[in-house]
Amino acid sequence: MKAGSGVQGSPPCFLRFPRPARVVSGGQAELQCVVLGEPPPTVVWEKGGQPLAASERLSFPADGAEHGLLLSGALPTDAGVYVCRARNAAGEAYAAAAVTVLEPPVPAPAPAPEPPAAERAQSPPETGEGAPVFLTGPGSQWVLRGAEVVLTCQVGGLPEPTLSWEKDGMALDEVWDSSHFALVPGRAEGSRGVSLALRILAARLPDSGVYVCHARNPHGHAQAGALLQVHQPPESPPSDPDAPPAPVVEPLKCAPKTFWVNEGKHAKFRCYVMGKPEPEIEWHWEGRPLPPDRRRLMYRDRDGGFVLKVLYCQAKDRGLYVCAARNSAGQTLSAVQLHVKEPRLRFSRPLQDVEGREQGIAVLECKVPNSRIPTAWFREDQRLLPCRKYEQIEEGTVRRLIIHRLKADDDGVYLCEMRGRVRSVANVTVKGPILKRLPRKLDVLEGENAVLLVETREAGTEGRWSRDGEDLPATCQSSSGHMHALVLPGVTREDAGEVTFSVGNSRTTTLLRVKCVKHSPPGPPVLAEMFKGHKNTVLLTWKPPEPAPETPFIYRLERQEVGSEDWAQCFSIEKAGAVEVPGDCVPTEGDYRFRVCTVSEHGRSPHVVFQGSAHLVPTARLVAGLEDVQVYDGEDAVFSLDLSTIIQGTWFLNGQELPSSEPEGQVEPGALRYRVEQKGLQHKLILQAVQQRDHGALVGFTCPGVQDSAALTIQESPVHILSPQAPVSLTFLTSERVVLTCELSRVDFPASWYKDGQEVAESEALVVKTDGSKHRLILPSAEVRDSGEFECRTEGLSAFFSITVQDPPVHIMNPREHVFVHAITSECVVLTCEVDRDDADVRWYKDGQEVEEGDFLVLQKDRTRHRLVLPAAQPPNGGEFQCVAGEERAYFTVTITDVSSWIVYPSGKVYVAAVRLERVVLTCELFRPWAEVCWSRDGVEVAESPSLLLQKEDTIRRLVLPAAQLEDSGEYLCEIDDESASFTVTVTESYQSQDSSDNNPDLCVLLKKPKNRPLWSRFPPWRRTAGAE
Repeated sequence: MKAGSGVQGSPPCFLRFPRPARVVSGGQAELQCVVLGEPPPTVVWEKGGQPLAASERLSFPADGAEHGLLLSGALPTDAGVYVCRARNAAGEAYAAAAVTVLEPPVPAPAPAPEPPAAERAQSPPETGEGAPVFLTGPGSQWVLRGAEVVLTCQVGGLPEPTLSWEKDGMALDEVWDSSHFALVPGRAEGSRGVSLALRILAARLPDSGVYVCHARNPHGHAQAGALLQVHQPPESPPSDPDAPPAPVVEPLKCAPKTFWVNEGKHAKFRCYVMGKPEPEIEWHWEGRPLPPDRRRLMYRDRDGGFVLKVLYCQAKDRGLYVCAARNSAGQTLSAVQLHVKEPRLRFSRPLQDVEGREQGIAVLECKVPNSRIPTAWFREDQRLLPCRKYEQIEEGTVRRLIIHRLKADDDGVYLCEMRGRVRSVANVTVKGPILKRLPRKLDVLEGENAVLLVETREAGTEGRWSRDGEDLPATCQSSSGHMHALVLPGVTREDAGEVTFSVGNSRTTTLLRVKCVKHSPPGPPVLAEMFKGHKNTVLLTWKPPEPAPETPFIYRLERQEVGSEDWAQCFSIEKAGAVEVPGDCVPTEGDYRFRVCTVSEHGRSPHVVFQGSAHLVPTARLVAGLEDVQVYDGEDAVFSLDLSTIIQGTWFLNGQELPSSEPEGQVEPGALRYRVEQKGLQHKLILQAVQQRDHGALVGFTCPGVQDSAALTIQESPVHILSPQAPVSLTFLTSERVVLTCELSRVDFPASWYKDGQEVAESEALVVKTDGSKHRLILPSAEVRDSGEFECRTEGLSAFFSITVQDPPVHIMNPREHVFVHAITSECVVLTCEVDRDDADVRWYKDGQEVEEGDFLVLQKDRTRHRLVLPAAQPPNGGEFQCVAGEERAYFTVTITDVSSWIVYPSGKVYVAAVRLERVVLTCELFRPWAEVCWSRDGVEVAESPSLLLQKEDTIRRLVLPAAQLEDSGEYLCEIDDESASFTVTVTESYQSQDSSDNNPDLCVLLKKPKNRPLWSRFPPWRRTAGAE
């Protein structure tokens, strides 16, 4: 049944049956089941045909559709079959499970006390040789800047292993000066192991990372890792609260770059900084420090760049973003101005951030402009489909998402999306023991380090890390205060799986995926030489690395001023050979050294330094000068030039200097507006919407060593577009005829048609016609690939058409109604969905999330039939499945039952007494109708004959003696696999006394109710004749 659909009258249905329980006398037994129905059914537990009542030892916990029976202090009399009965107005259903109470085992002699775990960890290793073993691993730490950090590891093994430390996969001497750290070797206390302590003096923010201790000897290699996070100390309050706040970063010396992004898209800024000591990086927004949150991710990529990623940009995210880098030598800034382009179609009321507690609900609500506009809901990039977890409601223009039974992993960013990818974004905060959850997934290259962090609300909370349900070793876990870290150094494919951190009933899970083997970086260039060429230039030559890398690569050339420790990138080139470096490439006059390395997608090689240095002086020269610009009235006029070096310059308009501190402005109030841009070596002046009065304007540019000018010419547009006056958006179905019409103000004036910026070519599928002042583009039979942006262009004017061609809607032909599938463990389950088109895009979802193919789930397609196959179904494979084709869905409820016994009846030995010539019927009921049985008498398989009939009806198997004879007496067995039902048949000339004390077994009688699961009950011994007719 689809949640929130309003369907009434659904009988109870067990999604999970109770499992048999075995408990030692005095212990605790629990039975659990999940049952659904509409209206919600009433659940009663029974034993021996009598309803059970709650007591001190017996309780019935319930949570929504989950129902349980909890038995404490079990006694031998508590053994038996317990029945869960669910009933509502539409029907009833039953499920049963047996509880077995075992006698407590005889206590064994008490073992000698075992030493504490800490003592065991430090116990001396065996005298034999072996691979290194970590006695104590390093622990993750969270410290303030300036604190001293000590990371220690103790390792055993013979011969004694060699220990070394690395940070983020690099040796320590490649990362730091020797004065910043110290390695202190030692002996492990009370053992034959060795230890090596890493002492970091006055920790800096760039010291944050993953530290791995490696231990090697001839027998093998072991490693253990820890996470170090260095935080900025909290700022002290100002001494004068009324004083204005000091600026966080110094003012920018040049105009920031401009970056445009459509609303709802991601913006990614990358800042590449080099220096020694390694600089500290801090991001700022509108002059304030920018902390990371759900939509602002800050990390360092594999190339060493510092990345800020703003997810699902909104109008409130626009502003100036600054990357500030500092070290003891100074500070540098890089800035970008973010502009967010808002769509024409907007939400009438956007989503608002909400909060909820675990096991509670969260409600997100927004309004669309028109009630007929379709919407879709997403959690980050995962589309959410309607189900019991995510209830989706549409009431007029209101769109509402209700998230039931909140969990820690429901915390995140949610989106409601209209057509055209117009989105409204909100944060859902789930309050519980876990404050900061794990990411949805984590992709790590094989051989790299994996780090997972969880923050809990309470300090000192003990959590549990597990992977695929199995606890992870304590050596890779660390906790401090509110923070809990899991560090997996040098991951392999065996480390992949679902990693879970749990605190009590709260848990958060991530999917750890280990990618292909980490490739080695390329080798360095060879035969690097420097030649001092003409004045103010230097010639650098080198040869390609040997052997040459298998993947594409480039060479990165860097410079260093003599006397400085900092290297700066000059440029990158693709081919080896000779490169002339002019003085234009350096910022200030001085002596410079150079080095080169090879860079590919797998990393970079070691640097090769050119011997010697060269004296260079920066100069500017004109590479591409200004040119006269001719535009039509109302257009933007763009003047641009390229210089040989990055340098600031000054623009002039009609002899008046334009302020360099203002990238946009007006020459005077009401006059022409302008915008100044500089991107690297290129300078631009953009005069916006020029008018006829601006004809003949003179534009000039000056900088040290360069002076240039150009003129502006304004032409009146010879033609006007009468229709359409605004961009047109049209939607068609495939095979429909599409006609785009553009009407000009002049007859027979030429116009050209373009699609996605490229001029169209006429063909049978695209016809261009001109009829007087009307220009038409015709698609006789539109196809999906014809979708795009069309433009009718004439003399600087354009009319725009946005065309969308869609396939006809897909319809699901079968099934039309909700399908319920019940199967047992290891059965093959096939869900089939038939649509009306071969090329339809069909997707399968389970419990609201799209499924992925694997060993336990296969997706098949046979023309219009689409199948989801569970080859060997297990109980966790059950759930709510949906087949989605276009806007239509087919629903399947799959229930997988774990069968503990094939024979349902009889459960014990049956004794049948009959008189000669009387009809005798032996009945055996099975769990599945297709199961085959074998009947035998006194150990010999029976054969069907007129005097012995074998019958099969659904799940019932019968052996019938139409006229029993004395020789038919004996032991009969109904066998299937390793199970059997036993019948003792005694045929006499007349009935014996029914009061014999030796013939007093329990007989089982099958009671059936329409449309319900069979229920077995026990009856008194006087019904013994039930086996004969």
